[in-house]
Amino acid sequence: MTFQAPHLLLALLLLPLLAWLYWRVVWREAREGYALLPGLEPLRQGSRKDLNPRRYLPLALYGLALFLGLLALARPQAMIPLPDESAGIVLTIDVSGSMRATDIAPSRMEAAKAAARDFVERLPEGIKVGLVSFAGYAILNSPLTTDHAEVLEQISYLERRPNTAIGEGLMESVRAFPLGEDGKVVGSATVILLSDGQNRTGVEPEEAAREATKLGVVVHTIGVGRAGGFDPSIPFAGFDEAELRGIADVTGGRYFAVGSAERLLEVYRELQRQTVWKPQRTEVTAVFSLLAGMLVASSLLLANWKRRVI
Repeated sequence: MTFQAPHLLLALLLLPLLAWLYWRVVWREAREGYALLPGLEPLRQGSRKDLNPRRYLPLALYGLALFLGLLALARPQAMIPLPDESAGIVLTIDVSGSMRATDIAPSRMEAAKAAARDFVERLPEGIKVGLVSFAGYAILNSPLTTDHAEVLEQISYLERRPNTAIGEGLMESVRAFPLGEDGKVVGSATVILLSDGQNRTGVEPEEAAREATKLGVVVHTIGVGRAGGFDPSIPFAGFDEAELRGIADVTGGRYFAVGSAERLLEVYRELQRQTVWKPQRTEVTAVFSLLAGMLVASSLLLANWKRRVI
């Protein structure tokens, strides 16, 4: 934690002084006063009940409130995860024929669509997201937009097509990001590419990955399907792990192998936390002030309940 006005923290030095004054003026003198009336022993004995620590709970709360209030004067700041409004994420989904395999229930395609919907539904307002699907060719189903409902609608329209062109899907995704004057993408740019197959046509994935790196796009890849799992009834139903891992490595992303719908949801949620939420230094003066106010109110309520005056 840091402070915008650290010099005001010197005011905390007043707290020990105030505590000493309270002890000197209120507590000590109140007890020594009995020495002036030595014949009032019953009063002295009765005063010992005041040694109950609970009597001083309102005072302790008030002191803590004063401590937090003085901290608030120094305008504290903390690193808090907040939505990165400069972030743009493109969900890139393989819709080739092998996605109808049912090793991931109810099918790879339906599990991928469900995970993508969950990802979009959990996005904070103002975060831009786009959608690209690919099989033998790539389609930009939805450009980068803050209209999450539009992207959800496009996800529901995804249908299987023949062949697999991973490189084409990645290139289409990279082209979805706007470029700045320096020739690189504006803001944080991330592609989450999901595939269950091997590149069969079009641009080589390695070439597309180099282009993404050149433009400043990070690509996370997800291989879908059971480990070593080829469905004999579906051609090319196994993904190329080395190819997907290579794309992630070249672009600075992460690679995941997924064998269940539950794990796929977990991966998308993990990537969302990584790509959308960014620790930012934020002033938390209001939090300290609110806590101080609550402690003062609690102190007054307790004091009134016990009918004591601090």
